[in-house]
Amino acid sequence: MAFLCRILGHRWNGCQCARCGETRDTGHLFETAEGKCEKTCTLCGKVEPMAHQWHHCACTHCGLTRDKDHDWFATSECEEVCRICGQERSSHAYVPHERGVDKCRYCGKLHRLTPEEIARRDEEWEENGGC
Repeated sequence: MAFLCRILGHRWNGCQCARCGETRDTGHLFETAEGKCEKTCTLCGKVEPMAHQWHHCACTHCGLTRDKDHDWFATSECEEVCRICGQERSSHAYVPHERGVDKCRYCGKLHRLTPEEIARRDEEWEENGGC
């Protein structure tokens, strides 16, 4: 602390003393960072986060995405894509087609079972008497 500040007190300009340069955690002069959800004090450089501005699954300010509130658009009976972020999801209705392969009853997409799934299905089949 400078001699004058010890005698007369600080001369605060926002968060910084104009005499000695000491800073305090009040009176910041924040500016919003372009393309980021944070603000920076122009005097001392302190950075504080800001709330995201969510439009469905994406922040309109910084572009961050989250896995909720998507704007789904159906591309087929079983598949959808988010209009905002491009994430895809599917909800196929698979039914047994042949041993080791299931087929979607709506779009015909095939799903190959893992060896564990095949073994479990075989056990279930035997428990039900082969029906």
